[in-house]
Amino acid sequence: MGWTIAALALVAVGLGGVRGVLGGAGVGDRSAVVMSVLLCLGIWFATRLLGGPKLACLVTLAAVVLLDVAALPQRSPPPYDDLEAFYRTDQMLSTRVSAPSSAESSTALTVLAQPTFAGTQPRFGLAGLVNGAQLSWNCTFGHGLQTLALPLPDGLVPPGGSADVQLHLSGSPSRENDYLVVYASSPRGGFVVSLVPVSGLDPGVTRCTLA
Repeated sequence: MGWTIAALALVAVGLGGVRGVLGGAGVGDRSAVVMSVLLCLGIWFATRLLGGPKLACLVTLAAVVLLDVAALPQRSPPPYDDLEAFYRTDQMLSTRVSAPSSAESSTALTVLAQPTFAGTQPRFGLAGLVNGAQLSWNCTFGHGLQTLALPLPDGLVPPGGSADVQLHLSGSPSRENDYLVVYASSPRGGFVVSLVPVSGLDPGVTRCTLA
């Protein structure tokens, strides 16, 4: 009974406690904990029948350690884990972003996206509402994953404030050849959109201009 109790304690503490802390408290994380517990109990039961309680406890310990290590966060996690394709002008990208607390009034929205088009430039542009202001931008798109920088009128978003953003495509996008893929991140809770000072933009971003 001692080895059996030890194995059950390993599963309870190692997966219910340690792995729960390492993996987080999201729905997917809780489901992973439940599946890990069931897996380890199955391993323990099978090993218990074939090799006895001591071997079953040791094998269960190895399985618990392996699953806990697998739950450790990545050292360099990607900035996104989901995406959505925009190919109609009535599709809306809605989000809320916070402005930096610096005193700089010139800010820009940054959007992690990938334009897809066949010619030299796509047949679509970007437009939308930012804090109720109707805006549109002209962008010189490139191929591949890139960060789009959409400048905002000075003073539209006060320093330290927030902005309600609703973006959509303008022009003539199409589902087959001319569309925009926008990336999202679960830890961020939505699309990879930020509000940053213009002076802090990375040199490699795709800078758009207000139309």
